[in-house]
Amino acid sequence: MLKKFLTCFSLLFVLALASTAQAKPAELTGINAYDLDRETVRIEISYRDGRLDTSDVSSEFSAAGMKLDLDNALPGRVSRVSGIQIQSGAKSFIEKISVNETAKRHTSIRINFKSAVSSGDATIDFEPANRAEKKDARIIVDVKKSPARDERSTEDFSGNGRIIVLDPGHGGSDAGAIGPTGVTEKSVALAVSLKAQRLLDAAGYQVVMTRTTDVDVAAPGVPDSTELQARVDKAPPNAALFISVHCNAFSNGKANGMETYHAPTAVKGARLARLLNEELERLGGLSNRGVKAARFYVMTHSKCPASLIELGFITNPREEKLLASEDYQQKLAQAITNAVNRYFNQGGFD
Repeated sequence: MLKKFLTCFSLLFVLALASTAQAKPAELTGINAYDLDRETVRIEISYRDGRLDTSDVSSEFSAAGMKLDLDNALPGRVSRVSGIQIQSGAKSFIEKISVNETAKRHTSIRINFKSAVSSGDATIDFEPANRAEKKDARIIVDVKKSPARDERSTEDFSGNGRIIVLDPGHGGSDAGAIGPTGVTEKSVALAVSLKAQRLLDAAGYQVVMTRTTDVDVAAPGVPDSTELQARVDKAPPNAALFISVHCNAFSNGKANGMETYHAPTAVKGARLARLLNEELERLGGLSNRGVKAARFYVMTHSKCPASLIELGFITNPREEKLLASEDYQQKLAQAITNAVNRYFNQGGFD
């Protein structure tokens, strides 16, 4: 009986130690802000001991700047000025960084920018410790500076009645990918496409939508090829561009970023995909997975230049939240509109 008691007691003691180890807070060791490139400032928040991931870090944006809230984290030496370094290049963009422990094991980092920044301008990633390079684990915050551009070439261009086909992916009986909290790909694709339709209409284009409500374009239960051909058939013979709008998905919830596609060897389609990619990166702010060639049905069967865009990973908790946001959807719609304007306004493509 005593042996059994001691065995149980030992097991409980081991479990208690494990629980204590898991609960050990991370301690911040430094913050370093510097220019990653001409358009991006990188803020590296280093820490030791504990482990932080997406469930521990939340962000909030306001007119004053950006706030990061870190659960189970201690400010450590970065609560003193000596622990925060803003390199010369980043000083033109960052006004101030301050760190405070706002509650027990809860640290708040405030970053004040010299120009307005929104959630779509920033990405947050995590890097493990690198002993070879003598680097602690880090939270990586990349912020787009949103440089001034030639506004005439993007927002203020007349579409001259050109026909643009917008294809919100999935719909009706096909929800597409579904995010951790239940946001569906079909709803995001439709919301962004409808917003883009209004912007393109205002710019003087004629917009044809493959669907404007939550329906199957062909019919429920038909083969994929039949559904996809029904979408292609929505494009009139004189359509200028075909843009299919989707969200990405992966089994690993950390997969992130946007990307655009064109059909192999499609020169005009590749140019459209590149312009969409550039504008989505500029206004959407997610990591860029690039421009890729693929044999997606709606691109290979379209009779006009076509591109398929993946706005972000709906299976990534942070990106799902962004994709469901009205403000972020409007940014994506503006990015699509800007890319279409540039397609016709730069290089003489008609």
